[in-house]
Amino acid sequence: MGRPLVNEEDKRVVQVNIRLTTSENERVLTYAEASAMTPANWIRQKIFTGKFPQVKVSPVTAAMYRELHQIGVNLNQVTRQMNAGKQPNFVGVIAELAKQQRDILKLLIHDSRPGERQRIQGSTEL
Repeated sequence: MGRPLVNEEDKRVVQVNIRLTTSENERVLTYAEASAMTPANWIRQKIFTGKFPQVKVSPVTAAMYRELHQIGVNLNQVTRQMNAGKQPNFVGVIAELAKQQRDILKLLIHDSRPGERQRIQGSTEL
């Protein structure tokens, strides 16, 4: 089965070329991938609607999930040690783990807004 025919008025015959920096191109590719679109279709929809296309694929990486899991493991180990009375000075460790958890939760919450996600990712160390 061949490609379906397109009406003459719907054919895209005009080509517009733009130049992007490497980082801009990476952002467009990330946004397009998250929206399950080609970069050209993503740019077209963004330009003509003025809105970011809806994210269809979660761009949250497996590394982020592993980090969140590791924080949970660490928190369980610290809690077990505290309950056993072995190391009562875990307040700093718990505070740091809680901060990392909040940062990751922010990334997960803002997952549907790519621009917001990138700004938050730049401010945290996972």
